Amino acid sequence: MVGFDNERLKHQGRLREAELQAQGLRLRCEGLIRSIRDCLDPFEPLTDMRCDVAAQQGVELAGLQVDYRQVVAEITQLKKALGL
Repeated sequence: MVGFDNERLKHQGRLREAELQAQGLRLRCEGLIRSIRDCLDPFEPLTDMRCDVAAQQGVELAGLQVDYRQVVAEITQLKKALGL
């Protein structure tokens, strides 16, 4: 029974770590989304838009989204294993 308790505690700790990681990734994505929108303000003249910055941030955002989806999938698996 002690081994099971230790394993459960280990999974609970990993779940909390994954939840914090997902939160951090989500916040970074939200920040990039705001920044991209700012770079591509439709009321700015095309010559003033920072399309190069928006493109670079878009690539970064896409990578973070992949990481976020992986962490969310891990959270789902951990919750299932813990019966949550």
